[in-house]
Amino acid sequence: MPGRHSAPARHSVPNTPSSSTGLAKYGVIAVVLVIVVAGGVYAAQKAFGAGCSDLVSYSVAADPAIADVVKQVVDHSSAEDLECANLEVTATDSSSVSAAVSMGGDVPSLWIPDSALWVGKTVRATGSLVDLASQSVASSPAVIAARKDEVPFFDSWLTALQLKGLRIGNPLSNTISDAAILGALAEAGTDTDAVDSVSAALVPIAQAQAATRGEADPVVRLDEMTTDGGVSVVSEQTLVEYQKSADTELSPTAPPTGSFFLNFPLAVTEPAGDRHESAKGVGLALAEALSSQFALSALSDAGFRAPDNAPLSEGRGIGDLTPLTIADQQTAEATLRRYQVLALPSRTLVMEDVSGSMGYSAGADTRIGLTVQASNAGNKLFPDNAAMGLWAFSIGLGGGSQDYRELVPIRRLDEDVNGSSQRNLLVQQTGTLPGLVGGGTGLYDTALAAFREVKEGYDPDYINSVIILTDGSNEDPGSVSLDELLSTLRSEQDSSKPVIIVTIGITDDADAGVLQQISAATGGTSFLARNPAEIPNVFVNALKSRAGR
Repeated sequence: MPGRHSAPARHSVPNTPSSSTGLAKYGVIAVVLVIVVAGGVYAAQKAFGAGCSDLVSYSVAADPAIADVVKQVVDHSSAEDLECANLEVTATDSSSVSAAVSMGGDVPSLWIPDSALWVGKTVRATGSLVDLASQSVASSPAVIAARKDEVPFFDSWLTALQLKGLRIGNPLSNTISDAAILGALAEAGTDTDAVDSVSAALVPIAQAQAATRGEADPVVRLDEMTTDGGVSVVSEQTLVEYQKSADTELSPTAPPTGSFFLNFPLAVTEPAGDRHESAKGVGLALAEALSSQFALSALSDAGFRAPDNAPLSEGRGIGDLTPLTIADQQTAEATLRRYQVLALPSRTLVMEDVSGSMGYSAGADTRIGLTVQASNAGNKLFPDNAAMGLWAFSIGLGGGSQDYRELVPIRRLDEDVNGSSQRNLLVQQTGTLPGLVGGGTGLYDTALAAFREVKEGYDPDYINSVIILTDGSNEDPGSVSLDELLSTLRSEQDSSKPVIIVTIGITDDADAGVLQQISAATGGTSFLARNPAEIPNVFVNALKSRAGR
């Protein structure tokens, strides 16, 4: 069929092993995103014919794409079939559940994310194994959708990444938004040059993505594509469902190499305790219900494939497609992080040290003078949709025991502020820094306050960060200790709302070791300008730095 893939017919094993009636454990071995299936198998203890005198409630968080079908299956199943459980199914974004489990928040008893990648991310965050009642209850491949008369030709996912008008979505919350990149990395295998080509292709794509907001929702992407043309990465299931009510006929296509598949595992996330063991049995019962003929029919009607990846019936979707697998999980994780970082603009609070030593001579200028120059040069690097704020700090600068003073709150650089832009206001206030120089360095309290300020106003469409410039070490005897600061930063860091701290030491007078520890506690990076001439370049590099995502 024109516009579709030309891969030979093949029934292949999905990205993760197929659905199982036993409980497997997900864990991490040594490296990031290396997930292995290991551990014991638990027998399901079914209550056949015994009846249920009491029902125990368990929550099920299912990715919004599959939640309605899961509800149908639960409603169709008897209490006995579900281990005398009352299952409360809620449509919840996979990213939200992953964050909740990682932080030990409001955790569901059972979880069906759109991909095992979320389970792996959660395991990495918690360091604990996760029981799987099923490694896949359904599947759906990533496809490129286009209007029927505008289906493009491409021979690989790398080529697809370079298609004009490509809409991908939000790489931080939606697995399908990463699918084209994962497909290209799977094609590259262990070939270093090929992997580098994928990374290079991401730069213009990420820059284009940074200017969009509504594309996180795949239906929005399809709506925009229907109106304006172009191509969009969506799941086959989303496209099949969308076509039921769309006026414009859309066609799916994929390269002959195959595609990355969403695999919808069923994880047991009930916290450790008296209910955990019973939740395993309920999870196995739900997995069995989701493999019934009724469930498979309901899943198919909604556009999902069975766990074996077999094509949809009645000629729907894209047809037979080879599942692609990742050869090097570490490289894949690093590449995705780079794309995720590039695709989001910056939301940054810059903290400038104005303690007395910043007035020291530094060649033809002072340390603070060079820092002002560097700040203004960095200001010009960012697009209008970036957001930035400015604090100055030294002991008591904010009055009483407060060591910091807000000069400019965080706002978009193009925001109008009393007739002037935020960008111009930052330049103006940066110019006042030399007049504030004096006193000791109040580093620790200020670092913690800035971290909390950025976290409080966290924006998921941005890389949220704090940049600290200082030429000294903490001199405030009334502040928190370094150990208290580091432990607080680690405990308050939220994987669903990550805030990174980037530190810049100015000259060797700065305590580089301490600054590095502060950055590392949040996943950020640390820089050192050993001599005054390096300050501008180091500051610019720090502004560009977006490690920790």
